[in-house]
Amino acid sequence: MDNLSIFLFAIAGISTLVGAFYLMHSVANSKPVQEYNWQPMRDGGPKSKEFQEYMRTVNKRVHPEMKDVEPGTELMGVNFEPKASCDLEEYAELQARINEIRNKLEDDDEDDDGDIIVRV
Repeated sequence: MDNLSIFLFAIAGISTLVGAFYLMHSVANSKPVQEYNWQPMRDGGPKSKEFQEYMRTVNKRVHPEMKDVEPGTELMGVNFEPKASCDLEEYAELQARINEIRNKLEDDDEDDDGDIIVRV
């Protein structure tokens, strides 16, 4: 019985290996892979019929959101020059908000000292 199980295991392993190589070989020789690996300069050059067909089918696609935008239209403008003046009211509101958040975060840390109660 022991020899039979070893023999069956070996047959299953060998058949799996042969099947894997067969699948890899069949995929490598398939038509989509052959077309993907097509080299126009090796297979007839730029004067070949296949190359002319390939060049005719290649076109530039436009993004759907850019259909209505005319060429030369400015899409976004950014100004990197610093402001000449600072609005003190906005600055004070921002600083008050920063202090509020900072105090809230500091208060949360003080609530828990990390003490663990161990009962034996």
